[in-house]
Amino acid sequence: MSNNPPNIDAYRHHTSYSKLLGKTQWQRLHPAIRKRFECTKPTEFVTYTGVMREVFLSSSGYVLAQLCRIIGTPLALYNGKNIQTTVNVYRDKKREGLVWDRHYHYPNKRTNRVKSTKCIEKTTGLIEVVGCGFGMKLDATEDSGALQFESTAYFWQIGRIKIKIPHLLTPGKTVVKQKAINDRKFEFSLQVIHPWLGLVFRQVGIFE
Repeated sequence: MSNNPPNIDAYRHHTSYSKLLGKTQWQRLHPAIRKRFECTKPTEFVTYTGVMREVFLSSSGYVLAQLCRIIGTPLALYNGKNIQTTVNVYRDKKREGLVWDRHYHYPNKRTNRVKSTKCIEKTTGLIEVVGCGFGMKLDATEDSGALQFESTAYFWQIGRIKIKIPHLLTPGKTVVKQKAINDRKFEFSLQVIHPWLGLVFRQVGIFE
């Protein structure tokens, strides 16, 4: 670890997340969660390893996941149990956000790579973007010491123009949660519920 003074820009991420949640909610987060979402230096590369105890796709979710491959595979592609998973986290200096680069190691299949970037914009707030300009707006809240992200809208961005996607044409409401187990381990959970199709995606895993 370098002893050089940190770049001031490197602390935007920490400040922004604490402001998004507000001081009270931020302080209620487990210390390990706060540390995880504090600043990552531009040159820092963090890897989390673990097991997705469950990766569930409904039949409609499976079709949607395959179709989304044309915009960069933003969704896990297959059902599975106890899937070895690696997550690399690093800073996207162009977008001023954090890249979450997930690798699902399914048995007897090619590694399924799913990548997205969380960014905090001055006007929009927290967003998560995938390929070809598609993304979603997120609310970040504290829930019993865990950090929860909940989608509020999906969009397609062309240059500086954001086009809101009608809710029925999206995968559905996405809720992602990180819950600390101890100072090193955390539980990751994700579920996506469509207003007509019901539960289309669910994932639960333990990482360190």
